[in-house]
Amino acid sequence: MSSLGLEGAIVQRKPNKKDKSYKKRSKHAITADHGKNEGDDPHWAYEPPVGAVLLDHNVESKPFEWDAIKDDEDTELWLIRVPDSIKAKHLEGLEIDPPSSSRTARVGSLTRKAATYDVWSVGDDDTEVVGGEELRGLSCLIPRTKKGGKLCMAPKTISRHIVISAQPTVPTVPEHQPVVHQNPPRPSYPKAVLKHRFLPYGARCGQSQSENLPVDVDAANSPATKPADTMRTSPSKDKEVQPKESKGKKRKVEVEILKKSKKHKSNV
Repeated sequence: MSSLGLEGAIVQRKPNKKDKSYKKRSKHAITADHGKNEGDDPHWAYEPPVGAVLLDHNVESKPFEWDAIKDDEDTELWLIRVPDSIKAKHLEGLEIDPPSSSRTARVGSLTRKAATYDVWSVGDDDTEVVGGEELRGLSCLIPRTKKGGKLCMAPKTISRHIVISAQPTVPTVPEHQPVVHQNPPRPSYPKAVLKHRFLPYGARCGQSQSENLPVDVDAANSPATKPADTMRTSPSKDKEVQPKESKGKKRKVEVEILKKSKKHKSNV
């Protein structure tokens, strides 16, 4: 009996406060009809950002359709970048020169009421003057009717890149205001004719001092006067030398006379 009583005491224990709180929490739990990431969410559909409009793919445009571009061999894809102030209708009737895909050049201009725009063809060379180097990495998506108007990659690559940019503003001088100072036009020389010279700092100091100092000029001219003085004094020296030569001759004559006199005496 004692063992049964102990077992009954163990089975019929009082519930704890923690168990009551767990039951209360389980009552408020909500069970979902489907599991995680299953089913359709009405908020998953794409919504364009503020200020943008969703493109209607159901509109049929035969010239700009995937199959029409692929079948027509004479059709080319051009990518044109325009400012915000220019619309597509402003480009109607615009005439430009045939652009080149290898060289960047100005092919035309577009005149509007407020400003004038230059039309540039971006080539494979340097585009620092115009810009638009990011256009080379863009691709085109074209709707295809066979796939329900979905956008697909264009069957052809973009052959021309056109950039329309505003002309730089040039400051104008008022008509009645005189020009205070205007620098002369700077001459331009071809690089093939130019020669390189290495002149370190201070290399021309000696030349400038010798050219500016008048003392060096006087000193350079002073030696030129010395030969004139020597020419003037040279005749006097010649005069002094001539008597010496005459004395030598007199001595020789006297010696000869003495020799003759001695011979004459000996003969006598």
